[in-house]
Amino acid sequence: MSNYIVAIHIIELVAALAGTYYYFKTMDSQMKIFVWYLWFVVFIETLGMYSYVLTNNYDYDWYNRLKNSVFCENTWLYNIYSLGSVLFFGLFYSKIIKDKSSKSLIKISVIIYAVFTVLYFLLSGTFFEKSLPYYYFLETFIVFIFTMLYYRQLLKSDKILLFYRLPKFYISSGLLLFYICTAPLFTFNKYFSSINESFVQFRYVYMFVINIILYSCLTFAFLYTLQFKKQ
Repeated sequence: MSNYIVAIHIIELVAALAGTYYYFKTMDSQMKIFVWYLWFVVFIETLGMYSYVLTNNYDYDWYNRLKNSVFCENTWLYNIYSLGSVLFFGLFYSKIIKDKSSKSLIKISVIIYAVFTVLYFLLSGTFFEKSLPYYYFLETFIVFIFTMLYYRQLLKSDKILLFYRLPKFYISSGLLLFYICTAPLFTFNKYFSSINESFVQFRYVYMFVINIILYSCLTFAFLYTLQFKKQ
C-alpha cells in the first residue's frame, strides 16, 4: 500500500470527524446526511483495503478461499460506493434545496441512475468484475446538476450576502471542483496498468492532490463556519 493511499484515508477520516464535531455542536439536520456520507466513505475505503492483504501469500484455508473467490478484487465494493454516493448526494441536496421542481429533478436523476445501475449489473452479471461503463461521467453530470441547482437557489436568496458562512457552499464547491478535475483523468483509465509506470505515478500523485484539496475543503467548511453558528 502506497503512502499516497494512507494519507488520503487519514484526510478522509479527519473530514468525517470535523463533520461529526460540527453536527454535535450545531445539531444542523441539513448537514447530518452529508456527515453520514463522509463516514460511509471512510467505511468503504477502510474495508476496500482488504484487497491489499490478498496480495500476500498465507497458508490458511479461509484466506485461499477468499483469494480465489469473486471477492478477490474490491470492484464490487466500489460499485456499491458509486451508487451509494449518488443516493447520499440526492438526499443531501433534496434536504437543502427548497424549490419543488428542483427537488423533482434531483429525485428523477437519482432514480434513473439507480435503476440503470441495478439493471446493468443484473443483465451483464459483471458486478464483481468491472464498474458501470462511464459511471464517473454520469456521477460528474449528476453532481454538476445538483450543485448548479443549489447555486441558483443561493443566488435568488438573501443568503448570497453571507455565503461564506454556509458550509453547504464550501461543500458544493469542493465536490464540483473534485469531479470536474478528476473526470478527464478517468478517460484514460484503460492505461492504468503496471506496464505504464509513468501514468500510474502521475495518477497516484494527481488523485492524492485532488483528494487532499477536496477533504481539506470539507474540513474547512465545518470548522470555519462553526463560529458563525455559535454567533
